[in-house]
Amino acid sequence: MSRASAMARLTTPTYVAVLMLLVLALTFGLGAFRLGFWLDDAPGPGVLPLAVSIALLVLLVLVVREPLPADESAFALAPAAAILATIVYAIVVPYTGFVIATLALLIVWIRGFYGQSMLRAVVASVGLTASGLVIFPFLLKVPMQLGPAW
Repeated sequence: MSRASAMARLTTPTYVAVLMLLVLALTFGLGAFRLGFWLDDAPGPGVLPLAVSIALLVLLVLVVREPLPADESAFALAPAAAILATIVYAIVVPYTGFVIATLALLIVWIRGFYGQSMLRAVVASVGLTASGLVIFPFLLKVPMQLGPAW
């Protein structure tokens, strides 16, 4: 197997997903040890993250042992960009509030991933954000910061 084909094989979505889940499993495992496993006479808060970590590691071993499908395509950049946009959204919401962060995310998402015009992106973003404002704070009574925290 040449170096190029070995690198292409390692960048398939299956291996990228395995690496991301491995990081998640290790994070859960380390968090479980920090939380502790036993409090007084009952299981502590670290038992569930430890169980999830062990289950993820077992599933990862099973996935790695299976041969890759021959028709699996190379890794695409769009899913990674979507994950990055979602992470940035989660970081920005506490500072800008729900409205500004959601409008910005939806405009970027609709323009970048769906290739729509700016007018369509803005109209769809305003409509979706407004529906989120009706659903979460008013109908479901979810307490949330709507505007900037400055």
